[in-house]
Amino acid sequence: MNPVKLTMIAALVGLACATAFADESDQSRQDRMDQAYGNYRNASPGPAARTENSIKRGAHRAGSAIKHGAEKVGHAIGTGVRKTGEAIGHGGEKLEGASTPK
Repeated sequence: MNPVKLTMIAALVGLACATAFADESDQSRQDRMDQAYGNYRNASPGPAARTENSIKRGAHRAGSAIKHGAEKVGHAIGTGVRKTGEAIGHGGEKLEGASTPK
């Protein structure tokens, strides 16, 4: 056989082996990644993680309750100030009407 043909055949055989090895390596890597992902998704948190999440939820709820209460108090104060101002204005009008001579 021609040395060029032998070199080409050797290169093709080497390429085929490398491709087969790469596919096998990629598949086993993919299997390992799938297994690791499955383990990650199915892992249940330990007691410390559950406690931490519970504390975070409680703090979030407390913060939301404080914010809601502050908004309600702010609206109540605003309404009270507005009504007091209107009452003072009406009282002033009545005083003006009573003090004018007829």
